[in-house]
Amino acid sequence: MNWGKGLIISMTIFIVFIVGLGFYMVNNNDSLYEKDYYQKGEAHTETMEAEEIAANVKMDYHNPLLVIQLGEDGQVDKVVLKHMGNSKFDRVLSNGTKSVMHTYTLEIPDLQAGIWYIEVTGVLKGKPFFKKTKLVI
Repeated sequence: MNWGKGLIISMTIFIVFIVGLGFYMVNNNDSLYEKDYYQKGEAHTETMEAEEIAANVKMDYHNPLLVIQLGEDGQVDKVVLKHMGNSKFDRVLSNGTKSVMHTYTLEIPDLQAGIWYIEVTGVLKGKPFFKKTKLVI
């Protein structure tokens, strides 16, 4: 094969490749925006406000007790424990008493070793709060 035929074949393959990419771009939408962008923005704003309210909330884990110190009287509604290595160890604990307290103590035995994230939600100062803390066992 001479260089002329090789050049024509190479150019033909390149043109087919570029046209194929053009069709792919037109038919697939890989946009960088969300359909519910504004709703997610509002939810993010509410989460940020809830995190600001929980700035003084402290959590300590001393096997098997999780101590949540609110800093003032408040209510813990839900505690979510997420294991980063294996989601089958995840837990959700709900407060059934709805009592207002300064410090909550939860007994959480048999937490597996690894990295955990503890998410606490509740009401403090009459407003919802959210606190997320990393725990390494």
